[in-house]
Amino acid sequence: MKKLLTLICALFAVSALSAQTYKVGDYYDVDGKKGVVFEVSEDGKHGTIIALTQPEGLMSWYKAMEYGGQLKDGWYIPSHKELLALFKAREVVDEKLQEVGEKLSYHDWKFYWSTTEFNERCMWIVCMKTGSTCGSYKNSPFNVRAVSKF
Repeated sequence: MKKLLTLICALFAVSALSAQTYKVGDYYDVDGKKGVVFEVSEDGKHGTIIALTQPEGLMSWYKAMEYGGQLKDGWYIPSHKELLALFKAREVVDEKLQEVGEKLSYHDWKFYWSTTEFNERCMWIVCMKTGSTCGSYKNSPFNVRAVSKF
């Protein structure tokens, strides 16, 4: 019985240690997955991170989806709603990205693709400078950046 209680206490201690909490703007580095937290649950244990880097250059939505299809380990192209959450956290996220030598470029008029359909020919895009959103033809060139849940 004493061994069982010791084992239960040890498991509880390990569980408590692994239950790290996060806030928006935190650097996330768990099991090789790295990013910056831009969305988080009330308890701070779950949320969404933005990738530290993005592909160079602009791409059509078709190329963005091709890029997204090659991502692994839970990375994907964000929805319109997720991009709006990123916009709200852009300043603190960009500050953390700059610490690791990257940036979100929210000072520029940069639009990012979402996976959310506007209509059959267009997808939603979001400007990281103003938060403005609109539908754009799928062959238009914009930025893309992956996100992942934790």
